[in-house]
Amino acid sequence: MRVWKRRPISSLLIGSAVALAVVPTSHRVVETFYSQQVYLLAQNLLTPFSSLMPVAWFDVLLLGVLIAIPWTWFRALHRAGVGERWAACRQMVITTVSAGAVAYLVFFFVWGLNYRREPLIAKLDYEAQRINNEALVALANEATVSLNRLYPQAHAQRWWTLDEFPAYLGPAFQRVQRDLGVQRTAVPGLPKPTILTPYFQWAGINGMVNPFSLEVLVNTTVLPFERPFVVAHEWAHLAGYANESEASFVGWLTCLSGDAGARYSAWVFLFPYVVRQFDLEEQGRLWRQVDDGPMNDFRLVAARVSQAVPVVRTNANRLYDRYLRANRVTDGIASYGAVVDLVLGSAIGEMAVGAGAAGQFH
Repeated sequence: MRVWKRRPISSLLIGSAVALAVVPTSHRVVETFYSQQVYLLAQNLLTPFSSLMPVAWFDVLLLGVLIAIPWTWFRALHRAGVGERWAACRQMVITTVSAGAVAYLVFFFVWGLNYRREPLIAKLDYEAQRINNEALVALANEATVSLNRLYPQAHAQRWWTLDEFPAYLGPAFQRVQRDLGVQRTAVPGLPKPTILTPYFQWAGINGMVNPFSLEVLVNTTVLPFERPFVVAHEWAHLAGYANESEASFVGWLTCLSGDAGARYSAWVFLFPYVVRQFDLEEQGRLWRQVDDGPMNDFRLVAARVSQAVPVVRTNANRLYDRYLRANRVTDGIASYGAVVDLVLGSAIGEMAVGAGAAGQFH
């Protein structure tokens, strides 16, 4: 009787998860009622709470799951009689799938529905005709000049520790959100180290947002001059910008609104993406214009990234690509590179590039 009672609940949970995964949704409805209202209300509560504990809640959850699932299976099969083990195994499959459905439902409503919001270009003063070769060359030149100018200033200062980021870069994050027309802004969370750092290093992952408690996890092997952008990128995810190129764009704007170290970090991120838009000969010319200081930093980044394990990185990229496509990001991991289009095609991106010549955005 106990098993019979569980099955309708399991069917409801699994059916609800499948339905939400496949049923079409209105981008406008999601944007208006979820991403700009319900989600940000929840984020303003969850992120400050999760930031109270220096240990990552995701680590605790992950360890709990890794212990609970094998133990639950072992206990169920151990208690079952010899003739009941197939039935117990079938029931445990249903229970495990039901637990996965619950996890998906929590993910969907706490953060995942942001994948279905309106694209950022629908809310920006965005014109595709701004994206042309002349603008791209100007962006490449500004990136080169900014890297060379900011390098001595950035390295002359002390780089922030993880627990200092909310105080130092948080105000810039809030300003950029308001510039993008958001009335209720997201709260910057405390960036945290994680037990997943070895895996992050092997897979070439710099950071992530825990979609269950809305906290930021950072790969602690990321170099100090990379951290401002990595943190700002993950904060953009906290603000509900699920698309990777949009999160990178918001993170780039946030760093340009910060101090010299943050601005330098923004250009260290963007410059390689800009260079890739040119042919090989022009790429070589652009790299040769970079001074020895920032060029050495790029070598340090390359050395860090080279420590990734190819098979782990390939499979991690493949898995993440499938995850993005399952959440209706049609370009998958290729969406990262679209940040250059956002910079060139939007009025605020154009303004930020122009402000770089004056020294600081805002």
